[in-house]
Amino acid sequence: MGIMEKEIENILVPVDFNESSVKAARYAYQIAKKTYAKIVLLNVIEISGILLDFFSSADQLVKVTEKAKDNLHKIIQDLKETDQDIEVSSRVERGKPYQKILEIAEEIDARLIIIGENHTGDQKTKDLGSTVYHVTLKSSAPVITYKGTRDEVIDKIVVPLDLTKQSKKQILSAIAYGINYKSKIYLVSSIIGGVKLKESRIYKKLKKAKRTLEENNVNCEIQLFKRSDVAPYQRVLDFTHEINADMILVMTHQEGYTYDNYIGAFAHHIINESDVSVLSLTSCSVDSQTLLSAMVDPFAIFK
Repeated sequence: MGIMEKEIENILVPVDFNESSVKAARYAYQIAKKTYAKIVLLNVIEISGILLDFFSSADQLVKVTEKAKDNLHKIIQDLKETDQDIEVSSRVERGKPYQKILEIAEEIDARLIIIGENHTGDQKTKDLGSTVYHVTLKSSAPVITYKGTRDEVIDKIVVPLDLTKQSKKQILSAIAYGINYKSKIYLVSSIIGGVKLKESRIYKKLKKAKRTLEENNVNCEIQLFKRSDVAPYQRVLDFTHEINADMILVMTHQEGYTYDNYIGAFAHHIINESDVSVLSLTSCSVDSQTLLSAMVDPFAIFK
């Protein structure tokens, strides 16, 4: 097994039976085939607020629960038609969706959460849904916000970097994905101020990161955007579209903020407006020791 195979054991996929969540389950199946992971499908029945009136009797709640179990079983059967070797289980829980997702992720030691998100195109200017936002904000596991636009898994990954220490975790994860999926990694950033491109600190950092990825047999390119009035996040989104990338890998919080605070503005724009899936990392969502023990670090980036 490679680095990513050791990292992922259980993949949690919240399913509300909308098309985006069913597609997310199929996407998880593709990842599981490459990582030997197990998949747990989770449906959360919310019974708070106005929905309490609907669940006025125990019989109604039992019927809804059994219906959810049946629907999850049908999804599993559909997945198994393509490959019988992947272990897929399902759970139905009651409570607030994002709270239950985080609770079950912790309980099963999920190494990845894949959550379907479908407001792209004309809908992409709308804010993230509450469940997606809170799960991405508070998860101690990496979260893929799956946009349903790619059936094949992770050929090209765009990794926006800055000068903060948090970017080390992005590089570690990029190495893991590059090794296990043979993905090509595009390290990108923007020049700020009047400094010349090749004299900038960020250019030097990109060059070192590229060398580190290549020493670990990961195909990598760098792209440094010149100073522009266009917002950095928009430059990243435009570049992702230009190269037809499959995923963007971002840190969700600025250095110095814990995951209990807020999603940084840059990451929020990327997750909200990207047409492709976004892999979001919090400060505690990468097992650095597992990765470091199996990689080459020529510039001591991770010291």
